[in-house]
Amino acid sequence: MKKLFLSAIALMMVMNVNAQKYLNSTGTPFEEGKFYVGASLSGLGVNYSKASKWSLGLQAKAGYLFLDNWMVLGVLSYNNQSEGSAITTNIGAGARYYFDQIGIYAGLTAKYAHFKVSGVNGTSDFRPEIYGGYAFFLSHYVTLEPEIYYEHSFKDTDYSGFGLRLGCGIYF
Repeated sequence: MKKLFLSAIALMMVMNVNAQKYLNSTGTPFEEGKFYVGASLSGLGVNYSKASKWSLGLQAKAGYLFLDNWMVLGVLSYNNQSEGSAITTNIGAGARYYFDQIGIYAGLTAKYAHFKVSGVNGTSDFRPEIYGGYAFFLSHYVTLEPEIYYEHSFKDTDYSGFGLRLGCGIYF
């Protein structure tokens, strides 16, 4: 039974690799000159920060591959923490690098954050972020992109945290 189970997993992995190769056969998906737009969802119990027990984040991204495997990105995001008691909006820019043509990537983003805690005037913060993920191609242009990230707050380290994001992207 154990051998059958392991064989089935191995077969699924081989089929996945062949599917990725087939979807990208007309050219490399991460070649110079392509544009990217994406959106992602974070929080919902798959992140950690000392400042909040609950979080929901939405993020929009747009990018341009200025060299093969190198992308420059613009980011706009909204984060609701601790069931509405803290709201954060971010704007930032960063870079992403794709390792070969397999879809694994890593990136850095520098974000300006404005957050408002209930009953307190809003304040601003610089929040750099490091992340890694995988671009799984569903079609020739559309990807499903799970990511892990760490965001650091220079104003208050209680707002630093890590988590998981699930997004989708379009490469054109």
